[in-house]
Amino acid sequence: MKNQYLRMNDYETIHLDMEWIILNTDEYTLTKLNSVGGFCWSLLGAAQTVSSISDAVRKEYAWVDASVEEDIESFLNDLIRCGLVQHAG
Repeated sequence: MKNQYLRMNDYETIHLDMEWIILNTDEYTLTKLNSVGGFCWSLLGAAQTVSSISDAVRKEYAWVDASVEEDIESFLNDLIRCGLVQHAG
């Protein structure tokens, strides 16, 4: 079974124009995401794999390169380091 990822908590999220801001009230940090990152964040309310997120991003954003999986995996690892995402299951 492939690794699944999930948001850690129901953190406060603010969506302004093309930017998302996540307030981690446990660690007192603020994380800014671009629109693609915010779209990925919105998907992580339910367990997702790198493939499921990549497929959704390709459907939502026609300009995204077909080999987006590596970028998604790096993004998820960054969110894990920030304490915002965890491995599900």
